[in-house]
Amino acid sequence: MFPLKDENPTKGKPVLTVILIAVNVAIFLASYFSGQFEQIVKSYGMKPAEVLAGQRLHTLLTSMFLHGGFLHIFGNMLYLWIFGDNIEDVCGRRRFLLFYFASGVVASLAHALWEPGSTVPTIGASGAISGVLGAYIVLYPRAGVHTLVMAFFIWRVVMVPAVVFLGFWFVLQVLSASLLVIAGAPAGIAYLAHIGGFVTGALLIWPLRRRR
Repeated sequence: MFPLKDENPTKGKPVLTVILIAVNVAIFLASYFSGQFEQIVKSYGMKPAEVLAGQRLHTLLTSMFLHGGFLHIFGNMLYLWIFGDNIEDVCGRRRFLLFYFASGVVASLAHALWEPGSTVPTIGASGAISGVLGAYIVLYPRAGVHTLVMAFFIWRVVMVPAVVFLGFWFVLQVLSASLLVIAGAPAGIAYLAHIGGFVTGALLIWPLRRRR
């Protein structure tokens, strides 16, 4: 399933969401075409073993603005654009920024605890955006999501409730992480970061949302 847009209008303009998308895209393009992409990832990506040893803690934040390729940045920014505006709207800009970074940091720590000895750098805004998805499913479970799906080898756009779309996404992360544990294989994708960010967002949205 591929999301296209949601049916959930906002009262204000998603200024911070747009800024986050612009900053992520700008940093990705600058790093990707710098000729030193691998070195940048090594320097600013989050390495679980280092962070758990209390070293290079700044990478918990810098890693959130690095992406591994065009599909990686496109997928993350698409989800942030579709679902982030409503969470910014309900939190306000300052609280949304706190919410975003807190979800991302906790997500990275969840991955670090899962693979404590790993020195492979983890990058991407997926953990923070997973927090946005967790908050969205809590606040707007019935909101419609225009979704591109394949039925009998034909692509169609259907309206799916957010609780179904995001619930399916979350279950997929849990199943993927479980299969890796059963197989004893290293995580090429930080599924536990997605899970940790999602749960964090679902919990954080209650104290951080504005009362109306």
